[in-house]
Amino acid sequence: MSAERLRRLQSWLQGAILGPPDAGEPADVVVGTARLSAARRLAIYQHGYRSRLVNCLNAQYPVARHLLGAELFEEFAREYLRARPSRSYTLEALGAGFADHLAAGRPDLASGEREPWIDLLLDVVRFERAFTEAHAAAGAEFGEPPPVAPEFGDPRWADTAVSTVECLRLVRAGFPVHTFAVAVRAGQDPPLPRPGEVRLALARTDFVVTVAELDEPRYRLLAALRAGTPLGRAGRDAGLTPQEADACLRTWIADRLIVGINGRTPHR
Repeated sequence: MSAERLRRLQSWLQGAILGPPDAGEPADVVVGTARLSAARRLAIYQHGYRSRLVNCLNAQYPVARHLLGAELFEEFAREYLRARPSRSYTLEALGAGFADHLAAGRPDLASGEREPWIDLLLDVVRFERAFTEAHAAAGAEFGEPPPVAPEFGDPRWADTAVSTVECLRLVRAGFPVHTFAVAVRAGQDPPLPRPGEVRLALARTDFVVTVAELDEPRYRLLAALRAGTPLGRAGRDAGLTPQEADACLRTWIADRLIVGINGRTPHR
């Protein structure tokens, strides 16, 4: 078989497995047997591939799966995979659009009356996605010395810009999804959480994802610093005194959420 013919066959098989069922007549390419037709033989690979992707989503969203039940979750997962086929070389990216997909198809959109359980589901999915990203991104596990920030009162203090650790993720939710997730992941069957806004910072430390709950001013400060806003303005916009902003800065340096000051990190 020539290299060009092999390339065409590989491309056809990839399209037949990854894409919608429009690959033409399988018998033109696949050899059938007395037990299995060409279409049935191809379907084994199509079904196996999609089942493995569903299993990956099961692993990425165990709390959402618990919330919905296995059957309904897998139905939603298959709908998502049909609407947004995997296009990444890594399965870590597989569930990146799951929350947006569910939000676009929420059944209470037509009535105009939001159903709280759907809000809870979406918050859970977004939290679990942030958890996956925090686990996968670079952390601060290797013990570099912390960066040195200007002393409070230094003329340069207000202009301090920081670099946050790559694995930092910030999440707002209308329910305490982090405590619910901990219970579910521990094998419990907790009651559904009651509504209550939470602001969460997720990061990986010593190869373990940690979750910290923040109040509104400190959440806004950390989000602004992460976006590159200088410390003085970020603190004012968050409603914190300079002393409070400085205390947050030094706490987050010690907690390894902040790993660079003014473009410099200790390992550079």
